[in-house]
Amino acid sequence: SIIDPLGGWQPLYNEDKNIVLIANGEIYNYIEIRQMLKDKGHNFRTKSDCEVIPHLYEEYGIDCVKHLRGMFALALWDVLNKRLLLARDRMGEKPLYVYEDKDFLLFSSELRSIMSSGLIKPLLSPNSTHLYFHYQYIPEPMTAVEGVYRLLAANILLLDTNEWSITKNCYWRMEDVEPIKGEPGDEIKRQLEEISSIVIRSDVPIGVALSGGLDSSIVAAISAKKYPGTIHAFSVGYPGHPPYDEREEAKALADHLKMPFFDVELTVNDMTDFFPELVLCRDEPIADISGYGYYAVMKLAKEHDVPVMLQGHGGDELFWGYSWLSRAVSESIKKIDPDYKRAHLLLDASVNLFPSLSSLRSVARWAIRLGFGIPDFLHNISLHTKADELIFYNLTPFDAKM
Repeated sequence: SIIDPLGGWQPLYNEDKNIVLIANGEIYNYIEIRQMLKDKGHNFRTKSDCEVIPHLYEEYGIDCVKHLRGMFALALWDVLNKRLLLARDRMGEKPLYVYEDKDFLLFSSELRSIMSSGLIKPLLSPNSTHLYFHYQYIPEPMTAVEGVYRLLAANILLLDTNEWSITKNCYWRMEDVEPIKGEPGDEIKRQLEEISSIVIRSDVPIGVALSGGLDSSIVAAISAKKYPGTIHAFSVGYPGHPPYDEREEAKALADHLKMPFFDVELTVNDMTDFFPELVLCRDEPIADISGYGYYAVMKLAKEHDVPVMLQGHGGDELFWGYSWLSRAVSESIKKIDPDYKRAHLLLDASVNLFPSLSSLRSVARWAIRLGFGIPDFLHNISLHTKADELIFYNLTPFDAKM
């Protein structure tokens, strides 16, 4: 547990213990939800962030998930109605694997847990194998194992055991959110500051995975401003300091922000040593070498007793930061109608994030909190009427304002 580590042991219950919860993840807005529920007469046994969920279910039923801001895969058992609710966070930061049978249902936030049950045959999915070699990862909802699927992001699965019927629904869609008007740069800054105020909540030490890039630098700057002297910076480099070694830039920023700075140098031998553990952590094949860097940074943080890490994952996906992508579409995109461009291309950020999020499975044992991948930030900026200006005309609102 990140919030109330001693009291947050699961399962968690409502007052009557007829609603039972197990969850993997964190609820960022638990303080606000907790107060709202207290005002309605609910009592809590712990200070755990996830304890608000069974009480929310009492008030709102399956719509309780619409109130949650965070990253989670959860299972909630309704004793009286004999029904099971499975749910996954809006962006799919936490995975949730499911296997359906006529006599039973298996679910877990780790694929290997389902495999170790002995209740299914460990058969490789031919279709998933084909897609892996095409995309270098396995797209959702498919998995590498025949018969096992991932519950999609922002989806719930409801199992009624009285009739043994299963229904699935999407509880949140980015395109349904009203766009926010205003100057894009100011809006981005406001959103990041607001989200950081709830994401950084923790009862354990917090660090930031810092590179020389704009995205992680913004997260570090906002965090340092809000919690001066309490957050440590961690970075990874490589022998010989090649061009993609950004430790010097990261250290310069950390020194400017008065953050203690730690770095690790990743060698070829390290990558060989890490490989078995990476395979175990990832559950499925992902052809992304960046996982080694993430693993090294998180391992370093753990050695310094920092179990929670902030990072700027998602900035390049949302704002088309990869130069090869912007070059490939720069000419053709100018010919597209602005409304279509905003409604479809910017919303693709959520799709583009998936392989990016998949790479984080290599460090899933640590609590990773995304900066630009937080759904509140993502949908508000993606649906911003002027957000396309920031991407397609290379406007950078941060330099003077951050």
